[in-house]
Amino acid sequence: MVFRPLADEWVILDPVSRELHVLNLSAAVLWEEIDGVRTPEELATAVWDAYERTPELERVRAEVTVGLDDFRRRGLLT
Repeated sequence: MVFRPLADEWVILDPVSRELHVLNLSAAVLWEEIDGVRTPEELATAVWDAYERTPELERVRAEVTVGLDDFRRRGLLT
């Protein structure tokens, strides 16, 4: 996967499927934190830290869950 900024958004290019996936900033921060080792809870804490602990951690946890599900739906995660 190729992950790059493009204007005000970030993109992931899947070289196998040749699909281009556009991410907003929140999704891009999450993508950068995914390492295949950390749990969703650990990812939520990392994203929360990146946003200087605002908004509330519970909201970030929910957004991380949605983001991970979206990445899986797009075939970016297995």
